[in-house]
Amino acid sequence: MISKVKVKHFKQFEDQEFILSDHIVLAGPNNSGKTSLLQAIVAWRLALTKWLMERGAGSKAKKRPGAPITRKDFTALPLRDMKLLWTNTAVSQKKDEGQPGYPRVIEIAIEGKEGAERWELAFEFRYQSSEQIYVKPSEKYIDNIPTPIQDFTIVHVPPFSGIGAEETRYDRPYQDLLIGQGKAGDILRNLLLEVYQQEDKSYWNELCQQIEEIFGYRLSPPEYEGRPYILCEYLKGVPRGKGKNGFPQLDIASAGSGFHQVLLLLAFFYARPATVFLLDEPDAHLHVILQKQIYDMLRSKARQRSCQLIIATHSEVLIDATSPEMILSFYQKPHILICEDERDQVRESLKRLTAADILRAELSPGILYVEGETDFNLLKAWANVLNHDLKDWFNSNPFWHDNKGCDPKEAKGHFFALRGVKPAMKGYLLLDGDNRRISDHDMGCVNLEIGRWTRYEAESYLLNPQVLIRFIESKGIPLLSSIAEDYLKEELPPIILREPLKDHDYFISTPVSKTILPQFFKKAEISISKADYYQIAEEMRPDEIVPEVKEKLDAIQEAFQYRKK
Repeated sequence: MISKVKVKHFKQFEDQEFILSDHIVLAGPNNSGKTSLLQAIVAWRLALTKWLMERGAGSKAKKRPGAPITRKDFTALPLRDMKLLWTNTAVSQKKDEGQPGYPRVIEIAIEGKEGAERWELAFEFRYQSSEQIYVKPSEKYIDNIPTPIQDFTIVHVPPFSGIGAEETRYDRPYQDLLIGQGKAGDILRNLLLEVYQQEDKSYWNELCQQIEEIFGYRLSPPEYEGRPYILCEYLKGVPRGKGKNGFPQLDIASAGSGFHQVLLLLAFFYARPATVFLLDEPDAHLHVILQKQIYDMLRSKARQRSCQLIIATHSEVLIDATSPEMILSFYQKPHILICEDERDQVRESLKRLTAADILRAELSPGILYVEGETDFNLLKAWANVLNHDLKDWFNSNPFWHDNKGCDPKEAKGHFFALRGVKPAMKGYLLLDGDNRRISDHDMGCVNLEIGRWTRYEAESYLLNPQVLIRFIESKGIPLLSSIAEDYLKEELPPIILREPLKDHDYFISTPVSKTILPQFFKKAEISISKADYYQIAEEMRPDEIVPEVKEKLDAIQEAFQYRKK
């Protein structure tokens, strides 16, 4: 079993340590390093294999740069140049200014245990050319390869990406090449044939039984002798006795992707008994109920056969079904989770956060939640007119999220997920004043402050007759401005016409974006959607903006602890 992996200069890991257990789930967003960790383990195993072959042949590899590995040998992932294994593709580094460079060595060290015996072995990878690298153990291990790991087997199962129409018999090196190219489905029939041809038929019988239990299908024995390709078929049902009960004999390629994914996982499990299984997104193509069923089955089989499972996943189901101490999170710096609250944050992060969310969380001092894009654009326009300190934030790379209405659940869930990525994240939720049934206390969340407009909605702060008439005139249609102005005089209470900057009951109870404003623009014969109302805000002067608008901008700035640069 592998208990620790340490890597230096490998792909995106400049210097990183990973703590593992007998069953570990790697959870995190795309491109966070989950697959890279699996590839590091596979690269270490390849280095061990090549080194043992060199020394076993009586060569003097330890006196040379090491055992050679060509680009074609490296089947863990497709490479057009071996330097792509190195962080930032830098294969050398300078000693001092003006001095010649020296090799930048990849180091992959793995610690583990076999029963009560613990072992450790580190390999160095040195770049030779685009086609070849050299590997050898670190100095302290060069004459001391631990005995328990010489037969240590690792099987890497990449995500399923489809199955070929036909498949001939492939030798193991070519199978490994296809796996490294992400074409594991192209060897599915080979794996099934290997399971069927084992002397111990219990593995084949178990595989068939599991397929029947999960899908209700009956696998037929693979056939290859006298054929140009491997024939693998199934019955779409489980017949009674020896007959087929009228079920058609179908090629496995005609089944669904969920069936292929499960069949591939089981075929690997039984065709290649291993000490360690590296499973990359085994939940792909599976319904959530089936994800849990397959996950439980794999864990059970791994325990029975004393195997270690290392699983990279995006599945909320797998995260929920795993104890926190068995989850290695790739949010922030890779770390083992401690409690269920952390696990919940990882689950919510996988469910709610986009790659852009994660990037902006790192760059922004806080996140603004509003009820829609119109509200955000109004705030941005007002910040510009007022020359507010937040103007730069709104105009550079603002981080905001559509709350999709006044219910705070969306903001609370999204913000909870963000804090799993950045614990110190600040947030501000600005709601319209139309719904006050939910108290601020009920909406509260750590580091998430709540604000409400006094008026019915953000658009209510646009209801200034002088501003609206000027906006119409800016469109070059002054002849209709008097008609629109008369409409306002007829519809609005006189006090609104006299004192539009003060708060009145009318503003608190009237949805102006659905009543007054659409009718006003209809009278003016202007076609403008609610999404474009920010253009009205842009026409306002600082003294025409209700003081509460600045108060809300100040509150957002204070919540973010934002200071103008």
